[in-house]
Amino acid sequence: MLEVLNSASTKAGWLKPVVTIASVVSLSAFLYVVLIAEGASKDVYLIPSVVVFLWTLLFSFLLAVFPNIPAVPDKSCNFLFRAKVRVVRSFYYIVAAFFLVATLAVVLLSMRILNVWRIDF
Repeated sequence: MLEVLNSASTKAGWLKPVVTIASVVSLSAFLYVVLIAEGASKDVYLIPSVVVFLWTLLFSFLLAVFPNIPAVPDKSCNFLFRAKVRVVRSFYYIVAAFFLVATLAVVLLSMRILNVWRIDF
């Protein structure tokens, strides 16, 4: 599982500026609708901006955390180095489990929020 996340994050590393721009635009749209815009006609952008911000936040987490996973140590390394790498990799397993649960939560939340948005607008 860690190797898949590591590979995905290194291959998608070039998307980091795009994700940053999308998150800034979606957060700006959300703040504009909430703080500045008047009237219900601008509220149509509120829910999509929240969904886009959630996805960019999740993708930013993927790009920031998972390209730095250490490789599995081979038998020629000393015991302390192997133990250190295993402890670090176990931490990454915990973070990966959190990431997968967060991804599932964002998928379910996005489906429900967009369904409400589709019904209202």
